[in-house]
Amino acid sequence: MRDTSCNLDGTHSQRYEVKVTRAPAVGSLLAARPSSPVYAIRSGQVTPTMILSRPPGRRKNLSSFSSQYIQSLSRLWQLHVGLLLLLCTGVTSGAAYQTRFSGMIGNVTVTVGRDASLSCTVEDLGEHKVGWIHLKRQMIVAVHTRMISRISRYSVTHDSHKTWTLHITGVTEDDAGYYMCQVNTDPALSQVGLLEVVVPPNIEDGNSSPSEIQVREKTDVVLECSATGAPEPRIMWRREDGEMIVTNTRKPEVVHDGTKLQLHQVSRTHMGAYLCIASNGVPPSVSKRITLHVEFSPQIHVPNQLVGVPTGDNVTIECFVEAFPRAISYWVKANMMILNSEKYYYEAVETLYKIHMKLTIYNFSRNDNTTYKCVAKNSLGETEGDIKLNEIYMSPKAKEIRSENSKTEEETQAPVETETEEQRQVALEPPKGDQLYDNSPSVLQTPKPTKRVLLPNDVLGGQRSGPNSSGCLLPTMLLHWVLSLVTCFVNLPAFALNAKLC
Repeated sequence: MRDTSCNLDGTHSQRYEVKVTRAPAVGSLLAARPSSPVYAIRSGQVTPTMILSRPPGRRKNLSSFSSQYIQSLSRLWQLHVGLLLLLCTGVTSGAAYQTRFSGMIGNVTVTVGRDASLSCTVEDLGEHKVGWIHLKRQMIVAVHTRMISRISRYSVTHDSHKTWTLHITGVTEDDAGYYMCQVNTDPALSQVGLLEVVVPPNIEDGNSSPSEIQVREKTDVVLECSATGAPEPRIMWRREDGEMIVTNTRKPEVVHDGTKLQLHQVSRTHMGAYLCIASNGVPPSVSKRITLHVEFSPQIHVPNQLVGVPTGDNVTIECFVEAFPRAISYWVKANMMILNSEKYYYEAVETLYKIHMKLTIYNFSRNDNTTYKCVAKNSLGETEGDIKLNEIYMSPKAKEIRSENSKTEEETQAPVETETEEQRQVALEPPKGDQLYDNSPSVLQTPKPTKRVLLPNDVLGGQRSGPNSSGCLLPTMLLHWVLSLVTCFVNLPAFALNAKLC
């Protein structure tokens, strides 16, 4: 409540008291209801009401004046009352409009489970009160420092009645939405801020394909993956081994988008692990591994079905098997299974549906000159491959030559020592000090022999240069050339000059 006194006439000391009272904007929840003033309620809000009163006892003093003076005073009183209403109304309105917001609440984004805060800054709040309302729930959260909501995760703090902050701990998805900050002025001041709650993606196993899928070859398969989150997650498929994905469109792709992955007439090439990855920009992204198994009967590929082996050598034969479920593989000779021994060594390298079978036979002899079989079995069938080994006779001389050639190859393939970087730098460094004239054996190097160029006889004029030649071959050729020129000018016989020179 505010008391405003206005002195309209200094001569007559006519004094009027104007009492202006304001009630909160949210009704009885915002403030206690005074007993004396009268409130006007419109649209569920309490509006300010002015009560104009005149001090008691003045009417007795006015009755002593003359009627003319009373009339003039009455007109003057009406004029002053009008001015008083105008002035006092202006003061009251000015006081109301001084209360204002100094900034926006803004939008706040928070991950579910964390804490969030919304701040509302009010200038010149005075006796007004601030309330918080959650519009989505249509719920009054707080009025000033009094909590109205029964949700214990909400709390309100203020900084010298200027900045009012709504705190929410352990944010849930239901807390998302618009929040209104309202001040009970006339008219009420309000502004709205958005609390956005984001949720990391989560794959729903109940609505997704199982982790292991086993189907027969040449059937259609649909892999499904469902995920939740806010915003809605994006789902993409990849193969764990990095291979291309072949869908119904027959267009291979590295990444396939969508909740469903449809594979048409699957084969063994479709077999493997597929990753369903869900992401929505809120870390962390999640994935689910779905392994596709394609069942088919064993198939064997034999690279060399006929192999010649020299007597006494070691030989290794091999077969490639493809089967799923995984096949049982072994080698057979003369209807007998071969086991590891000093004569035979069997090994197999297995992957998802492939088996690389190897059999090594030591010191091949005439008894080993027969047919070997690689066999593979699983629940869907059985298959085998044949490899025929033939003995190649070699004479003792051929064996000796072959052993010498193998030794030569080993020596040739021996590593060659290369010059290190330090040795290269030392060799390139110029000699220093006394080393310029150091003729010690450790410094000197054997000069490389020079190659003498031998020219044909027709170029040398029938003579060949050599270590015992006199060395006058080139001067003789030059003299012949010079004398030929001189002969042209002097007209002398060339043979005479040649005789003198020789």
